[in-house]
Formats: sequence, C-alpha cells, structure tokens
Amino acid sequence: MTDNATPDEEATPPVEPIRLLGGVNFSTWPNLKWSRGSSHVATLQSKLGEWQASAPVSVDAVLREDRMGIELVARVPMGIPQHEWSLDLGDALHNLRSAFDAVAWGMAHFNDAEPARPKSVYFPICAEEKQWKKAVSDWVGEIDPELQERLRLMQPFTYVPAGQESLLSILHDLDIQDKHRDILTVTADLEGVDLGGSFQYEDPSSPALPRVEMKDGVKFGDGTVLGTIHAGAPIQIVGQMILCPAIKVQLIHKEKSFDVMPMLQQFVEETRRYLDILLFGLAPSEENEGEWSPMEMGPPPA
Repeated sequence: MTDNATPDEEATPPVEPIRLLGGVNFSTWPNLKWSRGSSHVATLQSKLGEWQASAPVSVDAVLREDRMGIELVARVPMGIPQHEWSLDLGDALHNLRSAFDAVAWGMAHFNDAEPARPKSVYFPICAEEKQWKKAVSDWVGEIDPELQERLRLMQPFTYVPAGQESLLSILHDLDIQDKHRDILTVTADLEGVDLGGSFQYEDPSSPALPRVEMKDGVKFGDGTVLGTIHAGAPIQIVGQMILCPAIKVQLIHKEKSFDVMPMLQQFVEETRRYLDILLFGLAPSEENEGEWSPMEMGPPPA
C-alpha cells in the first residue's frame, strides 16, 4: 500500500477499455468491409499499372506548316478506360465508408442491446457540434459512454480547422456522389513530356532560340495538342523525335484535383487507424497519454 492511498483505492483494479473483437464479442462486418475496400484499391492500382505498362499513349512531333515550330500531339489509339477506373474507385470508396456504418451498427447492438430507433443508426460525420448533438439524440446517447467518446473523437468538428475538410468528410462525399448522384470523374492527364530527338534550323546561322510552351488544363486525349516547341525560325526535323509522356490519373472533387492512387492509399491507411481506435480505444503513449492526432486529407503531391 502506498502512503497516500486508501485501502479502497488500492483494492480497485484499473478499468480495462472495451475491446470490440470481431467474431468474439462483435461483428466481423467492419473488418470485412474494410478488407474488401482495400482489395478494390489494390485491383485499381494493378489496372492502372497494366494500362501504363502497355504504352497506350505517345506524343507525335508534328512540324507546323510555317516550319516555325513543332506541335506536340497526343496519341491514345486504345482510349482511356475512365469509366472502368471510376467503377473500381467507387467500389473501393463505398466499402471503406461502409466499414464505419458497420461499426456504428455493431456498437448500437453491443451486448445484445436493441436501439430504440434502428433506422437512425449510422456512423455520423459531423462538421459542427450541433450535428453531433443530433446524432447523440438519434442513437449515440444510448450506447456505452466509452464508445460514445470514441465516436466523438472521429468527428471533424473536434480537430479540423474551419473551412478545411477531413479525410472522413471527403470519403463520405465521394461515396454519396458515386451512389446517389453521378459517376466519379477520373481523368488521365499529362504530367510531363521527355523531349528527345532533334531538329535543325534551315539557316544554320540563325540566332533564334527554341522555347517550349505547354498548354494548361488540357484534357488528355487522342489528337489533343498538348503544347508547342516554338523555334523562332524555320526548322526541319532530323531523324525521329522520341517523345515520352508521363501520365497521372486524377480524381476531380469540388473543383480540386487529387492524384488517385496516393489519395486511395491514404484512405486505406487512415481508415484502418480510425477503425482500430473505434474498436479498441486509444493506445496511450508515454508522451501524450490519451491524445489522438488525426491526419487530414492533404493536397496532391506537387
């Protein structure tokens, strides 16, 4: 017994956190949905890799009629399977988002509980505290206080600065768009062109200097003029110019572009972390016991 502890305090064992174990005291559905979402992400990554490895795109160097420059023209003879990519993307997002609704349903029925309003049970994503209060009124207030606090930790209003979006909010919005509104817009865009090959000036003594002008915001597709090499004087192409385009696959969300695979990989990693907190509670650290530093959905890499 310590000097300051009373017998009752010393005899009280520490309270163990609730551990929601799939197949033991909790449903396996959340982990199954997350695993299926992760599998869809891997499938899409494989398809993107196979498409790019098949060299489906090239850039033609077309000498302008005035011979004062070269137009860079995209060639995509096999097309871009954007709809197929969009379907795989939607399947991945839907399963990752559904894992959280499965957690909510399991919490509402934990220890054989029966929610008063089962149709109101869903995983809330609250940008404002008043939305959280409504979720508490709808069903969250019926569950164990420890589980309520885990749900509250996930809410964007507790950690996201005003005007910014959380990863969960973006995941939810994209899932809603895919299920109820319209196909997710996936694009293959030009990231850069490796300019190889050569041309020469018709007048070898010409003092002109070439410059490259690439078009901004151009939609990559067969026959699209991506840019121009301005020669400044008449030229002729010598041999074959080899132009190798670098392609990036992007998703348009609220007029912002996100690189698809980095975004999905962040979704997979962070949703797994969030689910573990919901199922097992926080893992205290020696430095910041009981604190959680959630990551936000960052901008696409430059």
